[in-house]
Amino acid sequence: MSSRILYSSGRIVFVQFILLIGFCALLGRLVYLQIYQDVFLDDQVFTRLDSQYSLLAPRGKILDRNDNILALDIKGYSVGLDLEKFIYDPQTIVTLSNILNKNPITLSKSLEGRLSGYKEISRNVNLETKENLKGMKVSGLYFRENLRRSYPEKDIISHVVGLTDIDRKGIQGVELIFQNELLGKEGSFEGIKGAKNIKLEGKRIKAEAGKDIKLTIDINIQSIAYHELEKAIKKNNAQAGSVVVIDPQSGDILALVNSPSFDPSRRKNLTDMSALRNRATIDVFEPGSVLKPLAMSAIVESNKHPLSSKINTSPGWIEFEGFRTSDFKDYGLLNLSEVISLSSNVGMVKLCEKQDIEHLTNYYKKFGIGRYPTSIMIPAREGFLPHHTQFTSRDKVSSCYGYGVTLSALQIAQAYSVFANDGNFIELKLFTEHSFDKPMKERVISEETNQIILKMLVETVNSKSGTASKARINNMIVAGKTGTAKETLAEETTYTGTFAGFVPSKDPEFLAVVVLHGLSGEDYSGGKVSAPVFSNIMQQIFLSKDLKI
Repeated sequence: MSSRILYSSGRIVFVQFILLIGFCALLGRLVYLQIYQDVFLDDQVFTRLDSQYSLLAPRGKILDRNDNILALDIKGYSVGLDLEKFIYDPQTIVTLSNILNKNPITLSKSLEGRLSGYKEISRNVNLETKENLKGMKVSGLYFRENLRRSYPEKDIISHVVGLTDIDRKGIQGVELIFQNELLGKEGSFEGIKGAKNIKLEGKRIKAEAGKDIKLTIDINIQSIAYHELEKAIKKNNAQAGSVVVIDPQSGDILALVNSPSFDPSRRKNLTDMSALRNRATIDVFEPGSVLKPLAMSAIVESNKHPLSSKINTSPGWIEFEGFRTSDFKDYGLLNLSEVISLSSNVGMVKLCEKQDIEHLTNYYKKFGIGRYPTSIMIPAREGFLPHHTQFTSRDKVSSCYGYGVTLSALQIAQAYSVFANDGNFIELKLFTEHSFDKPMKERVISEETNQIILKMLVETVNSKSGTASKARINNMIVAGKTGTAKETLAEETTYTGTFAGFVPSKDPEFLAVVVLHGLSGEDYSGGKVSAPVFSNIMQQIFLSKDLKI
């Protein structure tokens, strides 16, 4: 009996001894963690229990007038490496670089000497790229979901829409001008992580999406203009070009096209930085004969030349203050309308030499020359119009056939909209709801004068000898004017060919300006290279809208 008691007591003592050792070990571990690894413990608690992160706010969309999307945020992924898990291998570096379109040497150098931590190697890749990377089964490769900017229309509308940087911040075009409106407001989440790192619900502040911006642009018309411009540049070996299409009744800009252009989603491949320039609003140039109807408006309103006047343009040139001005040929005796339709420089010199300089420049200003187009809100230039006190007599007559003053393609469209609006200036606009200033409307010339100029523009396109016959459209009456200007730079001579017109001539629905820069072939006049582009664009617009043609 006593031996049993002794045996039982021994077992109890042994168990108690084991428990005491375990308790001491646990106590020692607790003291160690509290005293020596309190920071580590805090980090582990934070990592495993607490979750705090930002909720990205989708940037607002950019839309055309019919709510077609021109720019939007889509899901993207950042790609990184956990360097403790990543096994460096040259072939892996090459494969990663190929998928991410990166230089393998640059990627390799960015990882040299780093054995721990995290390294982001690419940002904003799409789902297809992510899946290709996952298929490599690289240890330590991880992905983080984010947002990236997408431009469905690519290079067709890029100069207007603009682009953002890698952080979706606007750096050009509408993206920059309306950065604050498009930006939105980030949200946040504070909660607890459960098993397998699943974020359990906690305090959540929802992200607010940015405001959408709606343009007056019609992407279908924009696309038509873009492709016709591209074809014309290749056909005529031009260096660059622009097309502006507007609704002359409302002042809405329906298309604003430039070439060369760029794809905002693929700007890493951009080699020609001039492709970023919005030539239609930024590039100003001497317009040539396309300015003659503006000067003729001032001449008619001065009442110094009766409409029945005949101008002798023989022998096809004129000497004025030591400078010779020539016509294409000797046109002989011309009336005022023929001076415009045949585009006689000699006729314009003889008409303008009797004009008061201040009277003439005041009319140029009324048409928008030298005036900054504030209502479009994107970067533009006002062109060059000297003060009347700086005009010499020679400057005065040169301006009447389009030299000595400069303006952009957009400003030409603005000026010609006067003729399409019974002599009224209606400021052009690019946005349906936004404006720094209320678009201005004011009378430039009388209705009577406008009718006179309108007939001249119709004759320029539709008469047998008019310079703009290639702008014609079957079953419709087009009104317009050609322009050709010579430019010499670094001993290289090129030409700018322009056509500005609207259709139909009565109650116009569309007005367009076509400009081709850097022409040097046999055909360089606005009548031969730009007028056909106008005709092609307008025919397609009417067909696409099922309008009567």
